Amino acid sequence: MALISKQKYDPAKIEKLAEYLRVYNEKGQPIDYEILIDGLKAVRRTNDPSMFEMLDNFITPDSKSIEVLFYNGNSNVNEKRIFILNDDETDKGLSGVEVENRIQEQLDRKEKEWQYNQLLKDNAELKQEVDELEKEVERLEKEKETTEANQSPLKGILGELGSSFVESFIRRNPKVMASIPGGEALAGLIEHEDKAKAFQEESTDSEVTFSSTSALSEEHKYAIQFVDQLIGQFAKDEFDKIILILEAMAGDKSKIEFILNQIKQ
Repeated sequence: MALISKQKYDPAKIEKLAEYLRVYNEKGQPIDYEILIDGLKAVRRTNDPSMFEMLDNFITPDSKSIEVLFYNGNSNVNEKRIFILNDDETDKGLSGVEVENRIQEQLDRKEKEWQYNQLLKDNAELKQEVDELEKEVERLEKEKETTEANQSPLKGILGELGSSFVESFIRRNPKVMASIPGGEALAGLIEHEDKAKAFQEESTDSEVTFSSTSALSEEHKYAIQFVDQLIGQFAKDEFDKIILILEAMAGDKSKIEFILNQIKQ
């Protein structure tokens, strides 16, 4: 888009423009220019400074404006100097150039408003995504806490499968466990965990925090020692078989005497 300068006609200023063309031409840097009088091309595009004087041949008492265009190299980009000859010109409303400038200003303003509104929209969408992610993280943390609270106290010692077998056996055979060194403490720990879970389920309307580890630290030690003793006596496949034997005796108590008799023999 051309750069535009609009001012009242002054012969001295016109002469300065002509001098400007002559100086650069003498320095070997001629400038393309063009002169229009009331829209008529009095001097077509050229870089010959001597052609500038032809504008005097086209100026009349009725002439209203002189436009001098200086081009940027060989491109069509130019700087426009507009000189108003008739003082009444400014009273007749906006010129075509001024209307074009006003339109461009409005378009630029609308584009900036659109960009600003788009940024606000994008920011709101990002904020909503962040809120949803935070809610999801909070939900997952609660699920993790619930899962950890419901885990067996033996899981860290025996793993998922081993803790399930041992816990099941202890719950069904508390008397058998009481006769084994350390077994009573382990049974007490399991029973205490069950009571804690039941209490938490019944207290949904109150905020209660419970720590079985701190309340039964000594019993927990006995339980760990008992399990350690069992694990230390057998290889993994042997220990799995021991669990199966305990399960069998728990299902049929008569097998206890049978196995004891076998051991005595």
